[in-house]
Amino acid sequence: MLISEPQEDIPPRVDDRTSELLRRLLTEIEDDTVTVGYLSAQLRRRSFGGILIALALVALLPGVSLFAGLAMLIPAFQMALGLRAPALPGFVARRKIPVSALRAHADRAIPWIEKLEVYVRPRWIMLSRPPVPMLIGLLSFVLALVIMLPLPLGNVPPAIAVLVLALGLVEKDGLLILVGLVLTAVAFALGAVMAAVLIEGVSALLT
Repeated sequence: MLISEPQEDIPPRVDDRTSELLRRLLTEIEDDTVTVGYLSAQLRRRSFGGILIALALVALLPGVSLFAGLAMLIPAFQMALGLRAPALPGFVARRKIPVSALRAHADRAIPWIEKLEVYVRPRWIMLSRPPVPMLIGLLSFVLALVIMLPLPLGNVPPAIAVLVLALGLVEKDGLLILVGLVLTAVAFALGAVMAAVLIEGVSALLT
């Protein structure tokens, strides 16, 4: 069953910067765990970009990057198909994330988002219009697959690439989207190198 608007929903103010919304969201959470559905609900007005930002932050967490990558496949695939709004399956929306771990990594990621936001503004808007979001969805789908690979710190570069692409899409900043495309190429290259090294190491152990 697909869930487009989880019940755990406090509508965000649309004039908030993404960093402001994330800080307030994490501050207001009182429980020890939070569901993916709750996070996506708070970023819902930012549509696919908001959900990808939330999942990219989760993907930076050690131990849950496999699930985050799996969850990211769904909105990325919907985005690649050109759907207008995301819908998460119930089992994804109900997945609980430790708030302490999420806050720890968000505290590291949000300052970087704030630094980006100093330079982020609507520009080269044509790069945020169709069919570019479909391309971003396709790239995010492949990046999610890379996130899921069992590589040491292999989840970090693709998660950062998704974060930058999604932020550029949310803020309608075509230049930031171009930066995200460069980071995507870097993430693919690093993933390929780490995968090759891992395969070679395993082969050496088996021979």
